Amino acid sequence: MARDKFIWCRNCSAIHHVTPFDRVAVYAVLSDAVEEIATYDWRAFMQQHANHKLEPLEAAGEKYFANGSALDPMSVGYIEVTNGHDRFLLRRSRKSIEEPLAYELMKGRIVATGLSLEVQENEIKKEIKYHFTWSPAMPLNDDRIDLFIGLLKELVKGIDPNTVQITEYSYTDESVSYGSLDPDVIEALMMKCAAYFLPVELAAIRRFVESHRESCDVMTLLILRQSAIEQPVY
Repeated sequence: MARDKFIWCRNCSAIHHVTPFDRVAVYAVLSDAVEEIATYDWRAFMQQHANHKLEPLEAAGEKYFANGSALDPMSVGYIEVTNGHDRFLLRRSRKSIEEPLAYELMKGRIVATGLSLEVQENEIKKEIKYHFTWSPAMPLNDDRIDLFIGLLKELVKGIDPNTVQITEYSYTDESVSYGSLDPDVIEALMMKCAAYFLPVELAAIRRFVESHRESCDVMTLLILRQSAIEQPVY
C-alpha cells in the first residue's frame, strides 16, 4: 500500500497533502448554470510557496485517530511522518464537512499504550436473529441472545489480549484487528452456557460458534490497539 506523501513549507509551516485528487475539477452554480472550475492544488501550493524552503514528507506507518476512525471525515487524526532523517507528527483536522482537511506539524510521537478485547455484540445479534438456522432447536429470543452474549463477554474479560491469535486486519481502522477464540475458550463458553440452555440449544450454539470464528466473522474478537500522543515536556 502506498504511503501518504506531503510537502512541508519550512518558511511558514504550511502542509500540502499530495493526493491523486490534486487535479480534480470542482463545480459551482453560476447564474443558474453549473460551471466546471479546473483546479490543480499541488501547483497552487507550489506557486504560493515559491522561493520558500520546501521539504517532502512521507507517512512513517503510525496513525492515531483520537475520536473516531480514519473513514470519519470529521475525525481528528495524527500521522507520524519522516523526511528520511527525522520523524515528525502531523495533526489532521477540519472545522466543518465543507472545508478541506488541514494539517499542522507538531512535536510529539504516537505511543502504544496497550491492547483491549471487545465482543462483536451487534453483529452476533444480527447473525443469530436473521441468518443462522437453529433447527432442530427453536431460535433464541432476544433475552436468550443477550444471555449468551453476556456469558461470552464475561469470559473475554479474563483473556490476555496478547495471547489472542490475529486472523484478519480491519480495512477501515488501522487500530483494529480480529482474533480467534481458542478451543479452550470455546469449551469454557460451552460449560457456562450448559447451566442456562437446553442440550439441543447448546448443540446449536456450539455449531454457531464454530461456524463463525474464522477471519473477521462475528465470533472473532476485536483486538483494539490503544494509542496516545506523547509530547515533550519543557
